[in-house]
Amino acid sequence: MSERLRHMYELYIRTTPEKLWDTITRGELTKQYFYGGAAHSDWRAGSRYELVDEDGKQMLFGDVIESDPPRKLVHTFNVGYDPVRERDDPPSRVTWEIERMGEVCKLTLFHEHFAGETKTSRETLTGWNPVLSGLKTLLETGRPLIIERPAASSA
Repeated sequence: MSERLRHMYELYIRTTPEKLWDTITRGELTKQYFYGGAAHSDWRAGSRYELVDEDGKQMLFGDVIESDPPRKLVHTFNVGYDPVRERDDPPSRVTWEIERMGEVCKLTLFHEHFAGETKTSRETLTGWNPVLSGLKTLLETGRPLIIERPAASSA
């Protein structure tokens, strides 16, 4: 019996729900914080979405399950850049919940996996951190967050 995995992230961003929603759903904005990927969809329940890189190659894709702008977005999550993972890892589900709290918004993101531990579940455990940090930085400063990788050790 596989156990159900659920990753949860909670952050507070000085912005409005409308600006946060736009930054989550508009491709010209997602490419500034989501590993260079531009999101494409009308974000209506039942619609498809995809995240594509600058060469037009599919990074992620899925279906919109629920859309309640600017409060909640639920969609499936499939890896499009790895055919083996696309075949072996069933779709997971991402839920974005936006709550206004005065001058800030509380963003709660759940990434749920229903097939136990998979390569996708392991990678998204830490993979969401740069995305969400970049989202917050972009909204609060107007500039993308550049994360340099540590230099390789010469020892």
